Amino acid sequence: MDIRDSDNNPSPADRHLWQITAVRDVILIILCFSILWAGYSLRGILTPVLIGLLLAYLFNPFITYAQKNWHLPRPLTITLLLHVLIAAGVGLVIWLGPILQDQVATLTEKGPSYLEKLAHQYGIDLEYPGEHLQDAASTVKKNVISIAQAAITGTSQAVGFIGSIVSATGYVLIASVLVPIYFFFFAWHFPAMVNKVRPYLPASKKDQILKILHRMDGAVGGFFRGRFIVALLMGVMLSIGWLIAEVPYWFLLGIGTGLLSIIPYGATLGWPFAVLLKYLDTTTGSAAPDIDWLAIAVWPSVVYGVVQLLEGWLLTPWIQSQSTELSAVSILIVVFVGGAVGGIFGLILAIPFAACVKILLQDVILIRIRRWADEN
Repeated sequence: MDIRDSDNNPSPADRHLWQITAVRDVILIILCFSILWAGYSLRGILTPVLIGLLLAYLFNPFITYAQKNWHLPRPLTITLLLHVLIAAGVGLVIWLGPILQDQVATLTEKGPSYLEKLAHQYGIDLEYPGEHLQDAASTVKKNVISIAQAAITGTSQAVGFIGSIVSATGYVLIASVLVPIYFFFFAWHFPAMVNKVRPYLPASKKDQILKILHRMDGAVGGFFRGRFIVALLMGVMLSIGWLIAEVPYWFLLGIGTGLLSIIPYGATLGWPFAVLLKYLDTTTGSAAPDIDWLAIAVWPSVVYGVVQLLEGWLLTPWIQSQSTELSAVSILIVVFVGGAVGGIFGLILAIPFAACVKILLQDVILIRIRRWADEN
């Protein structure tokens, strides 16, 4: 009995470092930060992998449901799902792509005039290469192939600029091929991947760990699945509403504002832009009419307000039932920190990451601190 006790509870001098609780916790924290740092350093390579894994995670409930209730093999369901998503994406690009391209080119062409209008109205000394932007916008709008010709025959600055565009375009094309491949294999083997982790969980704490993971799954899955659907519906409603209100660049503004709604409070940025562009488009020109503030400020604002009411009182409670349990101040802080650290992906991942950290604090760290306080 004494021998077994000595084996199970060795003296401090005979302990390994990982057998000391405080040291083990520090090692785990350092390991987590090292993994995050490595992932951030390799984000260019890991981004398609993470997108594929995220899509597999988001669609796993549907794939599992089809497997259990419709008796469809997982590879067949994933293949059909990929075909539907790709067909829908291609259809949207063919249908709405020309509208988006035309509005982007028109905004780029008229942008210098808008800036000159604001500079003249508010007495700002603005030096802006308006003519160059107008020429570039006209070139893009007329013929994309001419960009490649400019890269070959133009100056070194043009080559560098076009080279960066070509590099970014090539990365997007490669990622668009890799993401479906990663998604297929991750979605196919997702249950097996989860089951492989279970045997490595400590038997004494398995129930607690699974409970924490279940809460995290509810927070993360609820945020992503619900938020993307809400953002899509908001983009559609804003686009239609601003089209009726005769807001210029209605599709660009509507879709952009809908995507911004993925980030908490991000959609607020689209409202002043809609009013400002409506004002600039109405008042810019040689024969600018009298200002109709009802059409410029009121109707775009009414559209935005109605969509926000529908989002807050109908869409979010109905679609996004899972709450991240974060206060408004906490959401603002983590969004700013996530954007500063990880850019656009940081803005999107900040809320679910913070929700998981809060769950860990509540169910693990704070309990240990409270237990230590009670014992001392």
